Amino acid sequence: MDCSVARKKIPRDKTARFDLAAAAYCTQFMLALLFKAWDLAKPRAKSKAQITFCVAHFNAADFLEVTLHAIRRHHAEARIVVADSQSAGSQYLAARAACKKFSAELCPLLGRRGHTGTLNFLFRKIRTKTAVFLDQDCVLLEPLDPLLQKMAAGILLSGPRDEMQTTHPKHPAAWHKRFRKNPQFIHASLMVVNAGELRHWMGSQPFHWDSAWGPQPLERYYGFTERIRRQSPDAIFSLDSRHTGYGLGMVYLHDGRPIAYHNWYSGRIFGHSGKMDGGVEADWLRSEMSRFIRDYWAGTLELDLQ
Repeated sequence: MDCSVARKKIPRDKTARFDLAAAAYCTQFMLALLFKAWDLAKPRAKSKAQITFCVAHFNAADFLEVTLHAIRRHHAEARIVVADSQSAGSQYLAARAACKKFSAELCPLLGRRGHTGTLNFLFRKIRTKTAVFLDQDCVLLEPLDPLLQKMAAGILLSGPRDEMQTTHPKHPAAWHKRFRKNPQFIHASLMVVNAGELRHWMGSQPFHWDSAWGPQPLERYYGFTERIRRQSPDAIFSLDSRHTGYGLGMVYLHDGRPIAYHNWYSGRIFGHSGKMDGGVEADWLRSEMSRFIRDYWAGTLELDLQ
Protein backbone atom coordinates (compact mmCIF):
# COMPACT_ATOMS: atom_id res chain seq x y z
CA MET A 1 0.00 0.00 0.00
CA ASP A 2 1.26 3.50 -0.87
CA CYS A 3 1.62 5.25 2.48
CA SER A 4 1.65 8.65 0.87
CA VAL A 5 -1.87 8.01 -0.41
CA ALA A 6 -3.06 6.89 3.02
CA ARG A 7 -1.74 10.06 4.64
CA LYS A 8 -3.77 12.17 2.27
CA LYS A 9 -6.97 10.82 3.79
CA ILE A 10 -6.32 12.86 6.97
CA PRO A 11 -5.58 16.52 6.27
CA ARG A 12 -2.54 17.77 8.13
CA ASP A 13 -4.42 20.63 9.80
CA LYS A 14 -6.92 18.20 11.35
CA THR A 15 -4.13 15.92 12.51
CA ALA A 16 -2.32 18.86 14.11
CA ARG A 17 -5.51 19.96 15.89
CA PHE A 18 -6.02 16.44 17.19
CA ASP A 19 -2.41 16.24 18.45
CA LEU A 20 -2.74 19.59 20.24
CA ALA A 21 -6.05 18.59 21.84
CA ALA A 22 -4.62 15.26 23.00
CA ALA A 23 -1.54 16.97 24.45
CA ALA A 24 -3.69 19.53 26.28
CA TYR A 25 -5.91 16.80 27.73
CA CYS A 26 -2.92 14.75 28.92
CA THR A 27 -1.34 17.82 30.52
CA GLN A 28 -4.60 18.70 32.27
CA PHE A 29 -5.07 15.12 33.46
CA MET A 30 -1.53 14.82 34.86
CA LEU A 31 -1.81 18.18 36.61
CA ALA A 32 -5.07 17.17 38.25
CA LEU A 33 -3.58 13.83 39.27
CA LEU A 34 -0.65 15.58 40.96
CA PHE A 35 -2.95 17.92 42.86
CA LYS A 36 -5.13 15.00 43.94
CA ALA A 37 -2.10 13.13 45.26
CA TRP A 38 -1.03 16.25 47.16
CA ASP A 39 -4.50 16.65 48.68
CA LEU A 40 -4.55 13.03 49.79
CA ALA A 41 -1.19 13.44 51.54
CA LYS A 42 -2.16 16.56 53.50
CA PRO A 43 -2.72 16.14 57.26
CA ARG A 44 -6.30 16.77 58.37
CA ALA A 45 -7.08 19.01 61.33
CA LYS A 46 -9.41 17.62 63.96
CA SER A 47 -12.91 19.08 63.90
CA LYS A 48 -15.17 19.93 66.84
CA ALA A 49 -18.24 20.26 64.61
CA GLN A 50 -21.55 18.71 65.65
CA ILE A 51 -22.69 18.02 62.10
CA THR A 52 -20.96 16.84 58.92
CA PHE A 53 -22.03 17.86 55.43
CA CYS A 54 -21.06 15.27 52.80
CA VAL A 55 -21.03 16.59 49.24
CA ALA A 56 -20.50 14.48 46.12
CA HIS A 57 -18.91 16.46 43.26
CA PHE A 58 -18.44 15.79 39.56
CA ASN A 59 -17.74 18.48 36.97
CA ALA A 60 -19.84 21.30 38.45
CA ALA A 61 -17.41 23.50 40.36
CA ASP A 62 -19.39 26.72 39.82
CA PHE A 63 -22.45 25.16 41.44
CA LEU A 64 -20.36 23.55 44.16
CA GLU A 65 -19.21 27.02 45.21
CA VAL A 66 -22.85 28.07 45.65
CA THR A 67 -23.63 24.92 47.64
CA LEU A 68 -20.67 25.45 49.97
CA HIS A 69 -21.54 29.12 50.47
CA ALA A 70 -25.09 28.18 51.49
CA ILE A 71 -23.85 25.56 53.97
CA ARG A 72 -21.55 28.09 55.63
CA ARG A 73 -24.33 30.68 55.64
CA HIS A 74 -26.80 28.47 57.49
CA HIS A 75 -24.46 26.11 59.41
CA ALA A 76 -21.28 28.07 59.91
CA GLU A 77 -19.58 25.63 62.31
CA ALA A 78 -20.29 22.44 60.37
CA ARG A 79 -17.61 20.15 59.02
CA ILE A 80 -17.80 19.88 55.23
CA VAL A 81 -16.33 16.96 53.27
CA VAL A 82 -16.36 17.06 49.47
CA ALA A 83 -15.58 13.92 47.48
CA ASP A 84 -14.53 14.62 43.89
CA SER A 85 -15.18 11.67 41.60
CA GLN A 86 -12.73 12.05 38.69
CA SER A 87 -13.75 15.49 37.49
CA ALA A 88 -11.98 17.02 34.52
CA GLY A 89 -8.74 18.75 35.48
CA SER A 90 -10.10 22.30 35.20
CA GLN A 91 -13.21 21.40 37.20
CA TYR A 92 -11.17 19.68 39.90
CA LEU A 93 -8.88 22.68 40.32
CA ALA A 94 -11.89 25.03 40.51
CA ALA A 95 -13.53 22.75 43.07
CA ARG A 96 -10.30 22.76 45.05
CA ALA A 97 -10.32 26.57 45.13
CA ALA A 98 -13.98 26.63 46.25
CA CYS A 99 -13.26 24.14 49.05
CA LYS A 100 -10.34 26.22 50.26
CA LYS A 101 -12.50 29.36 50.22
CA PHE A 102 -15.17 27.79 52.43
CA SER A 103 -12.92 25.61 54.62
CA ALA A 104 -14.15 22.32 53.21
CA GLU A 105 -12.11 19.12 53.05
CA LEU A 106 -11.61 17.91 49.48
CA CYS A 107 -11.13 14.18 48.97
CA PRO A 108 -10.14 13.28 45.40
CA LEU A 109 -11.25 9.76 44.55
CA LEU A 110 -8.98 7.79 42.25
CA GLY A 111 -10.58 5.03 40.21
CA ARG A 112 -14.18 4.62 39.14
CA ARG A 113 -16.64 4.34 42.02
CA GLY A 114 -19.88 5.73 40.63
CA HIS A 115 -22.30 7.82 42.66
CA THR A 116 -23.09 4.98 45.06
CA GLY A 117 -19.42 4.31 45.73
CA THR A 118 -18.86 8.02 46.40
CA LEU A 119 -21.71 8.06 48.93
CA ASN A 120 -20.26 5.00 50.69
CA PHE A 121 -16.88 6.73 50.88
CA LEU A 122 -18.46 9.85 52.38
CA PHE A 123 -20.40 7.79 54.94
CA ARG A 124 -17.14 6.36 56.20
CA LYS A 125 -15.76 9.91 56.66
CA ILE A 126 -18.49 10.90 59.14
CA ARG A 127 -17.39 11.30 62.76
CA THR A 128 -20.35 13.28 64.09
CA LYS A 129 -23.70 12.00 65.34
CA THR A 130 -25.61 13.81 62.59
CA ALA A 131 -24.75 14.19 58.92
CA VAL A 132 -26.25 15.66 55.78
CA PHE A 133 -25.62 14.31 52.28
CA LEU A 134 -25.93 16.92 49.53
CA ASP A 135 -25.49 16.80 45.80
CA GLN A 136 -23.12 19.40 44.38
CA ASP A 137 -26.15 21.32 43.09
CA CYS A 138 -28.40 21.15 46.15
CA VAL A 139 -28.45 24.58 47.79
CA LEU A 140 -29.77 25.21 51.30
CA LEU A 141 -32.34 28.01 51.44
CA GLU A 142 -32.85 27.84 55.21
CA PRO A 143 -31.16 26.14 58.16
CA LEU A 144 -31.96 22.44 58.38
CA ASP A 145 -32.73 22.70 62.10
CA PRO A 146 -36.28 21.24 61.82
CA LEU A 147 -34.92 18.11 60.14
CA LEU A 148 -31.94 17.88 62.48
CA GLN A 149 -34.29 17.99 65.47
CA LYS A 150 -36.16 14.99 64.10
CA MET A 151 -32.97 12.94 64.49
CA ALA A 152 -33.23 13.43 68.26
CA ALA A 153 -36.87 12.32 68.09
CA GLY A 154 -36.05 8.91 66.59
CA ILE A 155 -35.97 9.64 62.85
CA LEU A 156 -32.98 8.00 61.14
CA LEU A 157 -33.36 9.39 57.61
CA SER A 158 -35.05 12.49 56.25
CA GLY A 159 -35.11 13.79 52.69
CA PRO A 160 -37.17 14.22 49.50
CA ARG A 161 -39.04 11.37 47.87
CA ASP A 162 -37.38 10.45 44.58
CA GLU A 163 -40.02 11.71 42.19
CA MET A 164 -39.91 14.39 39.53
CA GLN A 165 -42.68 15.46 37.21
CA THR A 166 -42.29 18.58 35.08
CA THR A 167 -45.29 20.74 35.85
CA HIS A 168 -44.05 24.30 35.48
CA PRO A 169 -45.69 26.32 32.65
CA LYS A 170 -42.27 27.51 31.44
CA HIS A 171 -41.43 23.95 30.42
CA PRO A 172 -42.48 22.87 26.91
CA ALA A 173 -45.66 20.78 27.04
CA ALA A 174 -43.82 17.73 25.68
CA TRP A 175 -41.75 17.63 28.86
CA HIS A 176 -44.72 17.49 31.22
CA LYS A 177 -44.06 13.91 32.21
CA ARG A 178 -42.62 11.91 35.06
CA PHE A 179 -38.83 11.73 34.89
CA ARG A 180 -38.50 10.05 38.30
CA LYS A 181 -41.16 7.86 39.93
CA ASN A 182 -39.70 6.08 42.92
CA PRO A 183 -41.33 7.90 45.86
CA GLN A 184 -40.70 4.94 48.17
CA PHE A 185 -37.01 5.92 48.24
CA ILE A 186 -35.24 9.06 49.46
CA HIS A 187 -33.26 10.91 46.79
CA ALA A 188 -29.57 11.34 47.61
CA SER A 189 -29.53 15.05 46.68
CA LEU A 190 -30.54 15.77 50.30
CA MET A 191 -30.35 13.19 53.08
CA VAL A 192 -30.29 14.10 56.76
CA VAL A 193 -29.15 11.02 58.67
CA ASN A 194 -28.64 9.92 62.26
CA ALA A 195 -25.12 8.70 61.60
CA GLY A 196 -24.42 7.96 65.25
CA GLU A 197 -27.17 5.35 65.30
CA LEU A 198 -26.76 4.03 61.76
CA ARG A 199 -23.04 3.35 61.85
CA HIS A 200 -23.60 0.64 64.47
CA TRP A 201 -25.38 -1.65 62.01
CA MET A 202 -25.07 -0.19 58.51
CA GLY A 203 -21.64 -1.59 57.64
CA SER A 204 -19.07 0.06 55.41
CA GLN A 205 -21.15 0.14 52.20
CA PRO A 206 -24.68 1.04 53.31
CA PHE A 207 -25.75 2.56 49.99
CA HIS A 208 -25.30 -0.63 47.95
CA TRP A 209 -28.42 -2.46 46.88
CA ASP A 210 -28.51 -6.04 48.24
CA SER A 211 -29.28 -8.59 45.51
CA ALA A 212 -31.23 -10.59 48.10
CA TRP A 213 -33.94 -7.94 47.90
CA GLY A 214 -34.54 -8.60 44.22
CA PRO A 215 -33.50 -6.83 41.00
CA GLN A 216 -31.68 -3.54 41.44
CA PRO A 217 -34.06 -0.59 40.94
CA LEU A 218 -33.23 2.67 39.16
CA GLU A 219 -30.53 3.75 41.60
CA ARG A 220 -28.16 1.43 43.40
CA TYR A 221 -27.98 3.83 46.33
CA TYR A 222 -31.63 3.09 47.15
CA GLY A 223 -30.08 0.41 49.34
CA PHE A 224 -29.63 3.06 52.06
CA THR A 225 -33.36 3.75 52.32
CA GLU A 226 -34.21 0.06 52.01
CA ARG A 227 -31.90 -0.95 54.86
CA ILE A 228 -33.52 1.57 57.18
CA ARG A 229 -37.03 0.60 56.08
CA ARG A 230 -36.37 -3.06 56.84
CA GLN A 231 -34.82 -2.25 60.22
CA SER A 232 -37.11 0.59 61.34
CA PRO A 233 -39.88 1.47 58.84
CA ASP A 234 -41.25 4.37 60.93
CA ALA A 235 -37.87 6.12 61.12
CA ILE A 236 -38.01 7.69 57.63
CA PHE A 237 -39.39 11.22 57.16
CA SER A 238 -39.99 12.27 53.55
CA LEU A 239 -40.31 15.73 52.01
CA ASP A 240 -42.51 17.05 49.23
CA SER A 241 -41.02 18.83 46.22
CA ARG A 242 -42.17 21.50 43.74
CA HIS A 243 -40.82 22.75 40.43
CA THR A 244 -39.41 26.24 40.09
CA GLY A 245 -38.95 28.56 37.14
CA TYR A 246 -35.27 27.60 36.81
CA GLY A 247 -34.84 24.83 34.24
CA LEU A 248 -35.79 21.49 35.78
CA GLY A 249 -34.87 22.78 39.24
CA MET A 250 -37.00 21.83 42.22
CA VAL A 251 -37.33 22.91 45.83
CA TYR A 252 -37.81 20.58 48.78
CA LEU A 253 -40.49 21.63 51.24
CA HIS A 254 -40.86 21.29 54.99
CA ASP A 255 -44.19 22.48 56.41
CA GLY A 256 -44.81 24.15 53.07
CA ARG A 257 -41.58 26.19 53.16
CA PRO A 258 -38.74 25.70 50.67
CA ILE A 259 -35.66 24.58 52.59
CA ALA A 260 -33.40 23.56 49.68
CA TYR A 261 -33.12 23.94 45.91
CA HIS A 262 -31.96 21.05 43.71
CA ASN A 263 -30.89 21.87 40.17
CA TRP A 264 -30.55 18.41 38.49
CA TYR A 265 -28.15 17.64 35.63
CA SER A 266 -25.32 20.00 36.63
CA GLY A 267 -22.46 17.52 36.26
CA ARG A 268 -24.00 15.55 33.42
CA ILE A 269 -24.19 18.51 31.06
CA PHE A 270 -20.48 19.33 31.38
CA GLY A 271 -19.00 19.15 27.88
CA HIS A 272 -22.30 18.00 26.33
CA SER A 273 -24.64 19.56 23.80
CA GLY A 274 -27.78 18.40 22.06
CA LYS A 275 -30.61 16.38 23.54
CA MET A 276 -30.37 14.41 26.78
CA ASP A 277 -32.87 12.30 28.72
CA GLY A 278 -36.39 12.68 27.42
CA GLY A 279 -35.38 15.20 24.76
CA VAL A 280 -34.11 17.91 27.13
CA GLU A 281 -31.58 20.20 25.47
CA ALA A 282 -28.24 20.32 27.29
CA ASP A 283 -27.65 23.91 26.18
CA TRP A 284 -30.98 24.99 27.67
CA LEU A 285 -30.18 23.22 30.95
CA ARG A 286 -26.78 24.93 31.00
CA SER A 287 -28.24 28.39 30.42
CA GLU A 288 -30.87 27.87 33.13
CA MET A 289 -28.21 26.64 35.54
CA SER A 290 -26.14 29.74 34.85
CA ARG A 291 -29.19 31.94 35.42
CA PHE A 292 -29.81 30.38 38.82
CA ILE A 293 -26.17 30.80 39.85
CA ARG A 294 -26.16 34.41 38.64
CA ASP A 295 -29.38 35.22 40.55
CA TYR A 296 -28.09 33.48 43.69
CA TRP A 297 -24.96 35.60 43.88
CA ALA A 298 -26.95 38.75 43.05
CA GLY A 299 -29.51 37.97 45.79
CA THR A 300 -32.37 38.03 43.27
CA LEU A 301 -33.61 34.42 43.28
CA GLU A 302 -37.24 34.09 42.19
CA LEU A 303 -38.51 30.60 43.05
CA ASP A 304 -41.71 30.52 41.02
CA LEU A 305 -43.28 27.35 42.45
CA GLN A 306 -45.88 25.31 40.57
